[in-house]
Amino acid sequence: MSLFEELKELGVDVDEGLERVMGDESLYEMTLSMFIDSVNSNPVRPEDFDADNLEELIRRVHLLKGLSGNLAMTSLFTRYTQVLEFLRDGQREVAKAGFERIPAVQTAIIDCIKRYISA
Repeated sequence: MSLFEELKELGVDVDEGLERVMGDESLYEMTLSMFIDSVNSNPVRPEDFDADNLEELIRRVHLLKGLSGNLAMTSLFTRYTQVLEFLRDGQREVAKAGFERIPAVQTAIIDCIKRYISA
């Protein structure tokens, strides 16, 4: 199985992602690697939803939402979008509950990328 086949099984719309980079597979792979760096540099953890700095949490969630959308990681994009909406509406607990579904999906995608690309 290839990287792209595995990503498709994880809910990534690889065809759309490739369209966004004009079919350049190496560029798409490079952006997938950059996604891992961005997740590591801008972590979102459950305890962040209880912290005082709501603006910073919103910034990080918004960044990861955008990156996952640009890479056509539909399942992550949809979940980050919902979490961001709840945060902006001041519903931290609902946002936190929604976030709890993200790490497993995100980790599976990252692990898949790492199997094929040196990040």
